[in-house]
This record gives sequence, C-alpha cells and structure tokens, in this order.
Amino acid sequence: MQKYFAFLFFTIYCLATNAQEVLNAPFTILGPRDAMIYTDLKSAYKEKETVYKLQLEDAVIDTAKLFKKINLLKNLQVFSVQANNIGYLPEEFSGLSSLIYFRSKNNPLKYLPKKIGDLQNLMYLELFDTHFDSLPMELGYLQKLKIFHLQNNLTDTLKVSFALGYLSSLQDLMIFNSFIDTLPRDLGNLKSIKRITLAKCGLKKIPKTMGNLQTLEHLVLDKNNLTYLPSAIWHLKKLRYLSLKDNYFNKIPDDICFLTSLETLDLRGNNLSPYDVEILKALLPLGCLVLY
Repeated sequence: MQKYFAFLFFTIYCLATNAQEVLNAPFTILGPRDAMIYTDLKSAYKEKETVYKLQLEDAVIDTAKLFKKINLLKNLQVFSVQANNIGYLPEEFSGLSSLIYFRSKNNPLKYLPKKIGDLQNLMYLELFDTHFDSLPMELGYLQKLKIFHLQNNLTDTLKVSFALGYLSSLQDLMIFNSFIDTLPRDLGNLKSIKRITLAKCGLKKIPKTMGNLQTLEHLVLDKNNLTYLPSAIWHLKKLRYLSLKDNYFNKIPDDICFLTSLETLDLRGNNLSPYDVEILKALLPLGCLVLY
C-alpha cells in the first residue's frame, strides 16, 4: 500500500511539472527524490525491489540474455540507455508497469516491442539515432503519453502509423531528421496537442486534418519541401509560434490573418519578396515578430 501511494504521488507530481523540465533533468525530477540511480544492470537485478532509476551508458548489453530479465524491475520509473549497441527491446520491456520515462540514444533500435502499449504509465518517450522502418500501431495504446520525440532515424523512409493520432494525452510531438513517406490524416485527432515539430523530414505536404488541432500553440515545419499549407491551418486560433524556415514558399495566403494569437512567424530561407513580407506584417496581429 505504501508503494502504491508513493507511485501515485509521483504520478500526480509528473502531471503538474513542466514537461520541458522533465526532459532536461528526468533523473532529478521523476521518481523518489532519495532514490539511487543505478548504472549497472547486474547490481539492479540484485536489489530489484528498490530500483526506481536506471541509467545505462557506454556499456554493451546482451539483449538476448541480460536484458531479457528487465521485467524484474517492477518499480522502475526512469530508464535511459545510451551507446549500448541495443538493436531491439525484448518483449519483457513491456513488463515495466511503473515506467514513466524512457530514453534511448545512440542505439541502433530497429523496432519497438509489440506489447509496448502495456506501458500504461509511460508519459515521456525519447528515441534518438534509431533504425525504424515504421512506428507500430501499438503506440496508440499509450494513453498517458505526454511527449514523444524521435530524432535522427537512419533508415530511408519512416512509416508513421495512424495510431499516433490517438494518443489522447499527447502534448508534444517531435520528429526530426527522419524521412517520412506520408503523414497520417489521423494526426488531426490529437485533442491535447500543444507543440508539433516535424523538421527535416522531406515533407511535401501535411494533412489538412491538422487544421483540427485547436489546442496547438507551437508548430515547426523547418527544412522540408513544402510550398503551401492546407487552408485549415490558418484557422488555428491558439497558434502562437509558426516556423516555416528553409522550405519553398513564394506566397503566403491572406488567410494568415485568421491566426489571431500568432506572436512569431519564421519565414527565413524561403522565396518571399520583401514586398510580400510587408503585406504579411499588415495582416498579422499587432506586435507579431516576422523573421525573414
């Protein structure tokens, strides 16, 4: 019972804490404050009942043997792996029922476990330097997930599952430097989303359903192959920051005037004339910063 209330307290604390603060210092903010940060998997297995935080860096892990027992760490809440030569996460990873935060960096992950949706307490998922061909539909079962960041996926094309659009608690979605074939129209279903970054993804278009994201405040579409945005985007009433840097826009429609909350518009690296920019400034809310 005591463990249950301790976990409940930290879950509530996580919900109230600024998400960016968590990403900057997950081992400080998450989990019991006096909990030891384990850096060796064998030691963690010996004291499995007291392991809340696990950070494995620059140590090769035998996924087929040592890592297969990871589900023994039932109380693990904060978990980071870096430069461990991990090509996949075993199905046992899905048994980490208390996990709140997971990050993998500089590991050649090729896929996620089919049962990743069992991680019902997972709120923060950061994946760097992956080798994914696709994102599994099972991600859609992570109903507490607040932040999903995927950076530097190294395969030719990444298929983004429609299920990503059904993450009802998702507030921050980032896909960076990862070539995307097509964005699913279901992204328009993200009812809690505040920030979306889709940068350096080779995008030629974005789905018009993203105009349904009436909670969206921050949208970054830098370094793609975009020449236009669907008209529905210009009706995002809460959008405060829009970056279209390093694309191929030569015209922004007058409908941009409907972005009544816009504070910053970044158009650097496009083909807009100074005259067009001055017209935009007149259409935008007073005080909106236009970068070009």
